Amino acid sequence: MKGARGWTVTLIVLVGVVVLWEIAERLVAARFPLVPAPSAIGGAIVRFATPIWLNLRLTLIESALGLVSGSLLGLAVAAVFVRWPRLERSLYNLIVTIHSIPLVAVAPILLIWFGVGITAPTIVAGLACFFPMAVNATRGLRAASASSLDLMRALDASQIQTFLRVRGPASLPYVMAALKLGAPAAVLGATVGEWLGTAGVGYLLFSAMVNFQVELLWATMVIATGVALAGYLLFSVAERVLVAWGPSARGET
Repeated sequence: MKGARGWTVTLIVLVGVVVLWEIAERLVAARFPLVPAPSAIGGAIVRFATPIWLNLRLTLIESALGLVSGSLLGLAVAAVFVRWPRLERSLYNLIVTIHSIPLVAVAPILLIWFGVGITAPTIVAGLACFFPMAVNATRGLRAASASSLDLMRALDASQIQTFLRVRGPASLPYVMAALKLGAPAAVLGATVGEWLGTAGVGYLLFSAMVNFQVELLWATMVIATGVALAGYLLFSVAERVLVAWGPSARGET
């Protein structure tokens, strides 16, 4: 219920901002022509629906591939860290350093290495998802109760059985939280990776900017934002369904 009320308030505030934006644009349009009204942006979305969709489709593919690959790699690294803690002490700072490199600096290098195509944007999207998953999954795998771990040791369970039956379920709320963060991050990463390419939302944004197509630029930005938000909401719903004992399912977040 708390979550529903929160989204209701957010929607009301958003509608209010859009209405005020529309009124303000009509009053000062001559002085600030580079900020189109919401109605103009909506019209641009309709007019440019075909190129937006064609480029968005590629971005969605790259984002999905990046989210899956980055999340799986993050899960694998988390499992290694939990199994061999000494490796975490040795490699964690390296992972933080890699995560600190701006994506806009990584994208051109990957473009040189892999050329124009889906590979470079997919890798950038995967990098954007990797760190949140590695950190959250590591915490989640260690969140298993000591009594459950003691029981598995008493039953002479293997490491794999312990991971699947105790550590895995305990980490699920943390993994879902990482996916909620990773879905918008994947869209952002793919968009950045497409900035110097020949297709995708990032390319469309760059093309609209250099050609001074202000309404197309804003329309593409709004669509990309909507897609990123939809990814977050998708995993929020999945979290409530799959993690019934988690804080989101109880309405705490």
